[in-house]
Amino acid sequence: MKLITLEEHVGFDYANKEITDYLMAHPTMTPAEMKEMGQSFQEGPVAYAPSADDMQALDDQRIAYMDANGIDMEVLSYGDASTNPDLLPTDLSVPLTQRINDDIAATIKRHPDRYAGFATLPVSDPEAAAAELERSVTKLGLKGALLLGTDNQNNLLDADKFFPIFEMAAKLDVPLYIHPSLPSPEIQKNYYSGMNPKGLNAVMSTPAWGWHMEAGLHVARLIFSGLFDKLPNLKLISGHWGEFIPYWLDRLDEATNPVTEKTLAHPFSYYYKNNVYVTPSGMFTWPQMQLVLNYMGPDHVLWAQDYPYIKGNAEDFLLGTSISDADKEKIAHSNAEGLLKL
Repeated sequence: MKLITLEEHVGFDYANKEITDYLMAHPTMTPAEMKEMGQSFQEGPVAYAPSADDMQALDDQRIAYMDANGIDMEVLSYGDASTNPDLLPTDLSVPLTQRINDDIAATIKRHPDRYAGFATLPVSDPEAAAAELERSVTKLGLKGALLLGTDNQNNLLDADKFFPIFEMAAKLDVPLYIHPSLPSPEIQKNYYSGMNPKGLNAVMSTPAWGWHMEAGLHVARLIFSGLFDKLPNLKLISGHWGEFIPYWLDRLDEATNPVTEKTLAHPFSYYYKNNVYVTPSGMFTWPQMQLVLNYMGPDHVLWAQDYPYIKGNAEDFLLGTSISDADKEKIAHSNAEGLLKL
């Protein structure tokens, strides 16, 4: 069975260095706070700490991994949340994201039968981000963009200023993948401090819980903002089985319909089922998949491993599920081929 995975990350030494150097020169925390956070993250998300070699492997090494683990094509995206280009001021983030997108496109050109790609965008400058999305799609051949959460001022994506990004995606008819990013220092402190053992605060604020609550909140707020009444053909992709939302669709409709019935044309679940696609992001678990299929149907499920954060065979779990062969083919490749025009 042909398998296309859509949340497969790359990193670049030059990006890590530029972002790290800037953050060290412009700290937002005291030295003591920085030391405490560093120790927490060293002790915390160790299960999701890929090597730089795996993150930056783009040719023979990565393709050999794909061959050994059932992956025919990866959709590459910049995905190092700890060194998000949008942590930089816009005069630095714009050229850096352009360089990253150029390098992803060059990788695809070397291996066009094995890779496609999503752009990374300077989200804190929405007009520049929209322009970079247009360049990435029309000039570089990328298939959409992956957004790494909030901007450098901790604004959520439903703020009016970000509308040009979504408007451009709808104009180009390409999806936007809403990906988790590091929570703000305020969120980490208010929600996750005081947890034991050491490091639990860091892992709970990121891959265990916090990342996913925040990414789901972005999608929910975008729907409630009326975005899809304005841009009905816009498509979003949400990883990790929908970042909690599919498990809460009935409750969301029940609680919010009395408030939103005069501002939205449809209930929340209508937009979610029609405009959002869901991937597992390497969470190959049947109870979650079954629930998502019950709510979304097989036409809105795509496959993703979240490499190099998650490794191993990407195909066996899907092949072993009890769904029909026709639905397996949709989820494995044909839904992605249609959405991304592969």
